[in-house]
Amino acid sequence: GRTAGTVCAPNGSHIAGAQIHAETRTCRGEPKIVETTANIRGYFVLEDLAPGPVNITISSGTFVGRFSVNIVAGQEVPVSNEGSAKVCLPADSARLAVLTGDYDNIGAVIEELGFEHDVYCGSWVYDRPAHTLLADAELLNSYSILFINCASGIDFRATNPEMVQIKQNIVDFVRNGGSLYVSDLAVDWVGQLWPDKVQFITSNPREHEAPQCCICTDCEPACYADPPDEPAYGCEQPNDLLPECRDPVGPTGYGQLGEFTGRIVSPFLRQLLSADDLPITFDAGGWVQIESVTDDVEILVQSQTRPMMVLFEPFQGGGRVAYTSFHNHVQATDAMLEILRALIFRL
Repeated sequence: GRTAGTVCAPNGSHIAGAQIHAETRTCRGEPKIVETTANIRGYFVLEDLAPGPVNITISSGTFVGRFSVNIVAGQEVPVSNEGSAKVCLPADSARLAVLTGDYDNIGAVIEELGFEHDVYCGSWVYDRPAHTLLADAELLNSYSILFINCASGIDFRATNPEMVQIKQNIVDFVRNGGSLYVSDLAVDWVGQLWPDKVQFITSNPREHEAPQCCICTDCEPACYADPPDEPAYGCEQPNDLLPECRDPVGPTGYGQLGEFTGRIVSPFLRQLLSADDLPITFDAGGWVQIESVTDDVEILVQSQTRPMMVLFEPFQGGGRVAYTSFHNHVQATDAMLEILRALIFRL
């Protein structure tokens, strides 16, 4: 018998290029694996399956769903808990965490897809929850992907022991299989942790010792502002940082305001959009440009002169790191959102 279906996110939108793995048996009863890849519309077919229960695993990047289908000889049976043509991954098929940032909202894309995720305040003006997450290696490693929005409040130029440990925790997170999505002004998450992979054109803040109240996780009472301010952008928690801890940290870029045309380098993305070019709008200047990348960094989208979206694997068998100069807040077109959604399923 055979089975077929269309792989989708929890909201029903298709997932292109997913991997499908079926555990079946030969006519002699020996174990057999049948595998295939979903097409650009998420559709797949598995053939030569033995009658009876068959376990099927569907994966796309970190996201994994497991299903069981009862194969009938000579018939095609759909893979779905509901018996429909769509096979939607569970909302909890990967553990996701989002750091809020100040100028982006990749969490909105994840929420639209229907995936569960935890949100940590991690912006320039309020970042205590993000520091607490990153300082706790066990909690950090419980996640599959960490999404860092533009303008992260994590000060990678700080030389304090707490920040040295946080940097090591993030590197270990990726080494152990966790993946990172990094947007625009959160550039230090890539440039400081893997400077040999991607080189950026940025202002160049110096290393410094940060005030203890700005980086602590188990803070003294004097480190909390009283009374607390209104919640920071993207946060539901009141901002209890001291005023001196709310200044922007990290480098900025020199990218210009305006309309640009990105060339889609990735064959997969070109097929997904049925286009070679991507219109990109930057609604504000100061975005970070990529100067160059090493040969083992995959360029997904490029301007006439520079990469604009890249993907690499710092450790063999570990997680992946994605960086994009453009993001989804305000400036995103439908095509840009389609590429951002596709990128999520590569992590």
